[in-house]
Amino acid sequence: MYWVKISCILCMFGCFKDFRPSESFVTDYLTGWKNFTASEVNHEIYPVTTYSYLSTLIIMFLITDFIRYKPIIILCGLSGIISFLLIILGKIVLVLQIAKFFFGLFMSAEVAYYTYIYAKVDKKHYQEVTSHTKAASLFGRSMSGIIAQLTASFDLLNYHQLNYLTLSSISIATVWSFFLPRVGQSIYFHRVSASDDEENNAAAVQQTIDQSGQPSNPRISSCDKNDKTQSDTLLHKIRNAYALLWKHFVLAYTNYRVIKWSAWWSLSTCGYLLVATYSQLLWQTAVKPGDRIYNGAVDFAYAIVGAMSVFSVGKLRLNWALLGDIICSLFAFLEGCILLTSSYSYNIWFLYTGYIIFGVIYHTMVTVARCVRCNYYCGPSP
Repeated sequence: MYWVKISCILCMFGCFKDFRPSESFVTDYLTGWKNFTASEVNHEIYPVTTYSYLSTLIIMFLITDFIRYKPIIILCGLSGIISFLLIILGKIVLVLQIAKFFFGLFMSAEVAYYTYIYAKVDKKHYQEVTSHTKAASLFGRSMSGIIAQLTASFDLLNYHQLNYLTLSSISIATVWSFFLPRVGQSIYFHRVSASDDEENNAAAVQQTIDQSGQPSNPRISSCDKNDKTQSDTLLHKIRNAYALLWKHFVLAYTNYRVIKWSAWWSLSTCGYLLVATYSQLLWQTAVKPGDRIYNGAVDFAYAIVGAMSVFSVGKLRLNWALLGDIICSLFAFLEGCILLTSSYSYNIWFLYTGYIIFGVIYHTMVTVARCVRCNYYCGPSP
């Protein structure tokens, strides 16, 4: 049950990483405590996260395997600390833009959190560990939502103080990340090289020769050692890694099922990030002055239902090759209807409900997409 232990350790990081109670009221905090206008928040501050996430995600993808996951997980925590420190201290748009740049880096570095587990467990456990890591993330978010709502509703903490709670949680996650087991071998850059097998075979042949009484050839042993040394060079590792990466790319994206699930993943993530980023600005248009807002309770509801859904789907054994198209189409249509009707609605409870349903669908299906896609083209874990 080693894989369960690794999954639990990683999930603790995920819980603390996503325990960010200040995010439930971040728009009200920026337009209230920080005195930024809704236009500044909408057009100058929030978009930086999107551009930062897009640009740094490519870099994170390329180097995560090379430096073996754990340093990127630590970077994820550190960038989160910097982001929320700047949010607490910042008073001008430029400082908040820098904060959102680091938040985009924080989001892109999460790729290491979600892929670390694939380098540590056997492929047969992919579906379960994928659901574990996603459920842990959603559980942390659900706890942050209910804490934010209770502390705000009973005037225990104000919006500014919630940022300190968020900062503390991310700091704990960062410290915890140092205790994650290191990844000795990774999928691309640090594989068990073929030369290891060749050396073992050569040793077996040499032993047979010795037993037969025939003289050995020291020149052959010397060549084997030289070849081994050459194969371990950095350049050789990089060349082999990108050759394997290209091979996996070709194998994956000549498979229409991988293309289908990847398209769902990328497009639904685009939609989800936009909804998650700008939903609070939409809710402000439906809330009258003096009304109590329940953003934290909504975050709790959607995250806890999503966590249960994601955890359950990890145990579910369905023929996704057969049912995938139907399920994806139905859920995509439902999400589209939610977005369309929400854009015309000024009923806050309808907007809250739509947000919860949209979030649950996204997290459930993206978990399915991740594990199905990995099952199609991920090689055996080291």
